[in-house]
Amino acid sequence: MKLLTLLLYALAASAVFVLAASFTIKVLLTDESTVACPDLTGLDVGEAKQLAAQKGLSLIIGKHETKKDVPYNRVLFQTPDPAMPVRAGRTVTVVLSDGPVPVIIPAFVGLSLEEARGTLADRGMKLKQVIYVPGGNTDRVVAQAPGSGENILNEEGMVLFVGGRSRRFYVMPDVAAGDYSALLQEMEEKQIKHAITSAGLPDGMGNGPLKCNIPSRTIFTEDDVVELQATSGG
Repeated sequence: MKLLTLLLYALAASAVFVLAASFTIKVLLTDESTVACPDLTGLDVGEAKQLAAQKGLSLIIGKHETKKDVPYNRVLFQTPDPAMPVRAGRTVTVVLSDGPVPVIIPAFVGLSLEEARGTLADRGMKLKQVIYVPGGNTDRVVAQAPGSGENILNEEGMVLFVGGRSRRFYVMPDVAAGDYSALLQEMEEKQIKHAITSAGLPDGMGNGPLKCNIPSRTIFTEDDVVELQATSGG
Protein backbone atom coordinates (compact mmCIF):
# COMPACT_ATOMS: atom_id res chain seq x y z
CA MET A 1 0.00 0.00 0.00
CA LYS A 2 2.86 2.35 0.88
CA LEU A 3 4.56 1.57 -2.46
CA LEU A 4 1.34 2.36 -4.35
CA THR A 5 1.04 5.69 -2.55
CA LEU A 6 4.61 6.63 -3.42
CA LEU A 7 3.98 5.70 -7.05
CA LEU A 8 0.88 7.90 -7.19
CA TYR A 9 2.83 10.82 -5.71
CA ALA A 10 5.57 10.37 -8.34
CA LEU A 11 3.04 10.30 -11.18
CA ALA A 12 1.33 13.40 -9.84
CA ALA A 13 4.65 15.26 -9.57
CA SER A 14 5.56 14.31 -13.14
CA ALA A 15 2.23 15.51 -14.44
CA VAL A 16 2.60 18.83 -12.62
CA PHE A 17 6.11 19.28 -14.07
CA VAL A 18 4.92 18.57 -17.64
CA LEU A 19 1.98 20.94 -17.31
CA ALA A 20 4.17 23.67 -15.81
CA ALA A 21 6.81 23.30 -18.54
CA SER A 22 4.15 23.39 -21.26
CA PHE A 23 2.57 26.48 -19.73
CA THR A 24 5.96 28.22 -19.42
CA ILE A 25 6.88 27.51 -23.05
CA LYS A 26 3.44 28.65 -24.19
CA VAL A 27 3.80 31.91 -22.26
CA LEU A 28 7.30 32.48 -23.62
CA LEU A 29 6.21 31.88 -27.19
CA THR A 30 3.26 34.25 -26.88
CA ASP A 31 5.41 36.89 -25.22
CA GLU A 32 6.33 39.53 -27.78
CA SER A 33 9.77 39.89 -26.20
CA THR A 34 10.49 36.19 -26.79
CA VAL A 35 11.66 34.67 -30.10
CA ALA A 36 12.53 31.21 -31.33
CA CYS A 37 16.31 30.92 -31.66
CA PRO A 38 17.12 30.53 -35.36
CA ASP A 39 19.06 27.56 -36.70
CA LEU A 40 22.52 28.90 -37.54
CA THR A 41 24.32 25.59 -38.09
CA GLY A 42 26.06 25.31 -41.45
CA LEU A 43 25.92 29.05 -42.12
CA ASP A 44 28.92 31.27 -42.72
CA VAL A 45 29.61 33.43 -39.66
CA GLY A 46 28.54 36.57 -41.55
CA GLU A 47 25.23 34.99 -42.57
CA ALA A 48 24.74 33.72 -39.00
CA LYS A 49 25.22 37.21 -37.54
CA GLN A 50 22.76 38.68 -40.02
CA LEU A 51 20.08 36.08 -39.29
CA ALA A 52 20.55 36.46 -35.52
CA ALA A 53 20.23 40.25 -35.82
CA GLN A 54 16.96 39.85 -37.73
CA LYS A 55 15.60 38.03 -34.68
CA GLY A 56 16.87 40.71 -32.30
CA LEU A 57 19.72 38.55 -31.04
CA SER A 58 23.47 39.14 -30.89
CA LEU A 59 26.15 36.58 -31.74
CA ILE A 60 29.56 35.84 -30.30
CA ILE A 61 32.17 33.28 -31.34
CA GLY A 62 32.99 30.80 -28.60
CA LYS A 63 35.84 28.97 -30.31
CA HIS A 64 37.00 27.23 -33.51
CA GLU A 65 37.18 23.47 -34.02
CA THR A 66 39.09 21.71 -36.79
CA LYS A 67 36.77 19.98 -39.27
CA LYS A 68 38.33 18.90 -42.56
CA ASP A 69 34.94 18.35 -44.21
CA VAL A 70 33.36 21.65 -43.12
CA PRO A 71 34.51 24.93 -44.71
CA TYR A 72 36.26 27.57 -42.64
CA ASN A 73 34.09 29.88 -40.47
CA ARG A 74 30.90 27.80 -40.81
CA VAL A 75 28.78 27.30 -37.69
CA LEU A 76 29.18 23.82 -36.18
CA PHE A 77 27.23 24.22 -32.93
CA GLN A 78 25.23 26.91 -31.17
CA THR A 79 23.89 27.77 -27.73
CA PRO A 80 20.91 28.08 -27.22
CA ASP A 81 19.76 25.27 -29.52
CA PRO A 82 17.70 26.02 -32.65
CA ALA A 83 13.97 26.69 -32.03
CA MET A 84 14.57 27.27 -28.31
CA PRO A 85 12.45 30.21 -27.05
CA VAL A 86 14.74 33.00 -25.88
CA ARG A 87 14.37 36.61 -24.79
CA ALA A 88 15.03 39.24 -27.44
CA GLY A 89 18.48 40.72 -27.05
CA ARG A 90 20.02 37.49 -25.82
CA THR A 91 23.47 36.48 -27.05
CA VAL A 92 23.87 33.31 -29.12
CA THR A 93 27.27 31.60 -28.75
CA VAL A 94 28.54 29.64 -31.76
CA VAL A 95 31.41 27.23 -32.43
CA LEU A 96 32.98 27.73 -35.87
CA SER A 97 34.86 25.36 -38.15
CA ASP A 98 38.59 25.81 -38.58
CA GLY A 99 38.44 23.69 -41.73
CA PRO A 100 39.66 24.36 -45.27
CA VAL A 101 38.78 27.48 -47.23
CA PRO A 102 36.52 26.64 -50.23
CA VAL A 103 37.89 27.33 -53.70
CA ILE A 104 36.14 27.93 -57.00
CA ILE A 105 36.48 24.64 -58.88
CA PRO A 106 35.98 24.92 -62.65
CA ALA A 107 33.75 22.60 -64.68
CA PHE A 108 35.84 19.90 -66.33
CA VAL A 109 32.95 17.90 -67.81
CA GLY A 110 33.14 17.94 -71.60
CA LEU A 111 36.84 18.79 -71.74
CA SER A 112 39.39 16.39 -73.14
CA LEU A 113 41.69 14.83 -70.58
CA GLU A 114 44.56 16.89 -71.98
CA GLU A 115 42.55 20.12 -71.63
CA ALA A 116 41.54 19.19 -68.07
CA ARG A 117 45.17 18.53 -67.13
CA GLY A 118 46.14 21.92 -68.54
CA THR A 119 43.41 23.72 -66.57
CA LEU A 120 44.50 22.00 -63.37
CA ALA A 121 48.12 22.98 -63.97
CA ASP A 122 47.17 26.61 -64.68
CA ARG A 123 45.26 26.84 -61.37
CA GLY A 124 47.88 25.00 -59.35
CA MET A 125 45.43 22.19 -58.57
CA LYS A 126 46.43 18.55 -58.19
CA LEU A 127 44.99 15.61 -60.12
CA LYS A 128 44.43 12.74 -57.69
CA GLN A 129 43.13 10.09 -60.08
CA VAL A 130 41.74 9.42 -63.56
CA ILE A 131 39.04 6.74 -63.68
CA TYR A 132 38.03 5.43 -67.09
CA VAL A 133 34.38 4.48 -67.47
CA PRO A 134 32.71 2.78 -70.44
CA GLY A 135 30.52 4.86 -72.70
CA GLY A 136 30.48 8.56 -73.39
CA ASN A 137 32.94 10.39 -75.55
CA THR A 138 36.31 8.70 -75.55
CA ASP A 139 38.99 10.69 -73.71
CA ARG A 140 36.42 13.28 -72.55
CA VAL A 141 35.64 14.07 -68.92
CA VAL A 142 32.14 12.79 -68.10
CA ALA A 143 32.12 13.52 -64.33
CA GLN A 144 34.27 15.06 -61.63
CA ALA A 145 34.71 15.06 -57.87
CA PRO A 146 34.36 17.49 -56.21
CA GLY A 147 31.82 19.23 -58.42
CA SER A 148 32.24 22.64 -59.97
CA GLY A 149 31.55 25.88 -58.11
CA GLU A 150 32.55 26.79 -54.56
CA ASN A 151 33.68 23.57 -53.00
CA ILE A 152 36.31 21.97 -50.79
CA LEU A 153 39.30 20.55 -52.64
CA ASN A 154 41.22 18.26 -50.34
CA GLU A 155 44.98 18.02 -50.41
CA GLU A 156 44.91 14.97 -52.69
CA GLY A 157 43.23 16.88 -55.51
CA MET A 158 40.61 16.20 -58.20
CA VAL A 159 39.20 12.92 -59.42
CA LEU A 160 38.21 12.92 -63.09
CA PHE A 161 35.98 10.31 -64.71
CA VAL A 162 36.86 9.91 -68.38
CA GLY A 163 34.95 8.07 -71.09
CA GLY A 164 36.73 5.06 -72.51
CA ARG A 165 35.94 2.65 -75.29
CA SER A 166 34.93 -0.93 -74.55
CA ARG A 167 37.75 -3.43 -74.94
CA ARG A 168 37.58 -7.04 -76.02
CA PHE A 169 39.36 -9.77 -74.09
CA TYR A 170 40.82 -13.06 -75.31
CA VAL A 171 42.32 -16.20 -73.81
CA MET A 172 45.66 -17.23 -75.30
CA PRO A 173 45.53 -20.83 -76.63
CA ASP A 174 48.37 -23.32 -76.23
CA VAL A 175 50.75 -22.50 -79.09
CA ALA A 176 53.46 -24.98 -78.12
CA ALA A 177 51.96 -27.71 -80.29
CA GLY A 178 49.05 -26.45 -82.32
CA ASP A 179 47.73 -25.74 -85.77
CA TYR A 180 49.72 -22.60 -86.61
CA SER A 181 47.79 -21.87 -89.78
CA ALA A 182 44.48 -21.98 -87.89
CA LEU A 183 45.91 -19.83 -85.10
CA LEU A 184 47.09 -17.13 -87.48
CA GLN A 185 43.78 -17.22 -89.35
CA GLU A 186 41.86 -16.77 -86.09
CA MET A 187 44.02 -13.80 -85.15
CA GLU A 188 43.39 -12.20 -88.53
CA GLU A 189 39.62 -12.74 -88.27
CA LYS A 190 39.44 -11.32 -84.73
CA GLN A 191 41.83 -8.48 -85.62
CA ILE A 192 44.20 -9.45 -82.84
CA LYS A 193 47.44 -7.54 -83.10
CA HIS A 194 50.26 -9.98 -83.71
CA ALA A 195 53.76 -10.13 -85.11
CA ILE A 196 56.10 -12.91 -86.19
CA THR A 197 59.54 -12.06 -84.87
CA SER A 198 61.49 -14.89 -86.52
CA ALA A 199 62.68 -15.00 -90.14
CA GLY A 200 59.83 -17.31 -91.04
CA LEU A 201 57.71 -20.20 -89.92
CA PRO A 202 58.87 -23.82 -90.34
CA ASP A 203 58.03 -25.51 -93.58
CA GLY A 204 54.40 -26.43 -93.65
CA MET A 205 53.70 -24.13 -90.67
CA GLY A 206 52.89 -27.10 -88.47
CA ASN A 207 55.87 -28.99 -87.11
CA GLY A 208 58.24 -26.48 -85.51
CA PRO A 209 57.23 -25.27 -81.99
CA LEU A 210 56.25 -21.66 -81.49
CA LYS A 211 57.22 -19.33 -78.66
CA CYS A 212 54.82 -16.58 -77.58
CA ASN A 213 55.24 -13.53 -75.35
CA ILE A 214 51.81 -14.24 -73.78
CA PRO A 215 51.59 -17.47 -71.76
CA SER A 216 48.96 -20.04 -72.70
CA ARG A 217 45.52 -19.69 -71.08
CA THR A 218 46.32 -16.08 -70.13
CA ILE A 219 43.71 -13.35 -70.65
CA PHE A 220 44.84 -10.46 -72.85
CA THR A 221 43.12 -7.50 -74.49
CA GLU A 222 42.83 -6.34 -78.06
CA ASP A 223 45.41 -3.67 -77.30
CA ASP A 224 48.10 -6.26 -76.55
CA VAL A 225 50.40 -7.41 -79.35
CA VAL A 226 50.90 -11.17 -79.59
CA GLU A 227 54.52 -11.84 -80.61
CA LEU A 228 55.09 -15.24 -82.14
CA GLN A 229 58.56 -16.63 -82.68
CA ALA A 230 59.00 -19.67 -84.89
CA THR A 231 61.73 -22.16 -84.03
CA SER A 232 63.25 -24.91 -86.09
CA GLY A 233 61.36 -28.19 -86.08
CA GLY A 234 62.64 -31.26 -84.32
